Amino acid sequence: MQNTPTPATFIRLPSIAERKLGPDYCAPVRLDPRVLDQMQRTIEQLAVQYGQTLHSQINDLLSMITDATADNLYIRDKFYGIIHDVRGLAGTFGHPIVGKFAKSLCRYMETCTNLNPTIVRFHIEAMRDALEDAHPDEKLSDETLTSLAHLIEAAEHESETARESETG
Repeated sequence: MQNTPTPATFIRLPSIAERKLGPDYCAPVRLDPRVLDQMQRTIEQLAVQYGQTLHSQINDLLSMITDATADNLYIRDKFYGIIHDVRGLAGTFGHPIVGKFAKSLCRYMETCTNLNPTIVRFHIEAMRDALEDAHPDEKLSDETLTSLAHLIEAAEHESETARESETG
């Protein structure tokens, strides 16, 4: 009795570039797979460097909170610029949860004129915690985002109540 070899099955995992371009992405006929592999390796190398940069940016943000939440518009603009960059790049380089917290903070800064330093700090600390955790928990991050949203709502309600008592 002769053993018949089991046929091999090849599973092709999509590259980061392919995932970013969406499920309908189809590589052009002329795109050499070696080029796509080189792009993938380059992105992976940049991801390591970006992790170090992101850590530094988060530390910078923590030191800027007081000035960014006060009336220092120059620092606030610089602060927002960093957060906006993190929102756009974190997911690309393997830190999607950090990007979610940055997106929430961007939205808060875009809609609120009087920033609450505690809310800003909680966002940045959540970003730092997600970065430092090798395998951040998606469910925990979603719960944290929900809690931050409730905190923002409560702060907005408190601000409205204070304005109404001043005028009335």
